[in-house]
Amino acid sequence: MTLLALALACARPSPTRPPDIAFDRDACAWCAMLVSDPRHAAAIVTTSGTTLPFDDPGCALHYLAEREPPVLQVWFHDADGWRTQDDVAFATGAITPMGSGLTAVPPGTPGAISVDEARRRVGAE
Repeated sequence: MTLLALALACARPSPTRPPDIAFDRDACAWCAMLVSDPRHAAAIVTTSGTTLPFDDPGCALHYLAEREPPVLQVWFHDADGWRTQDDVAFATGAITPMGSGLTAVPPGTPGAISVDEARRRVGAE
């Protein structure tokens, strides 16, 4: 019984476990391009445990605004790994796969903007 409970707990989606994206194989849930560059990747994990991969933070922000999925966690990849939507800011002006210009960075990075400001910039409010 204990092993079954442990197995079920491991199978459930977790807001603290970064998503698995198969780079160069998984397609962006918004624009359908392959997610190739981890520096610009994003992911939405739904309450049902589905991981929706994105090739650009702007694609994830558009998807959230347009489709309003039931969200467990939103993740953005920066130079060091995955950050949750509650622990991310964005540098602007980078060349990104779909042209949003957004790059995930740690909060407090000089010149970085908030998630809400990033949504406004890409028109995903």
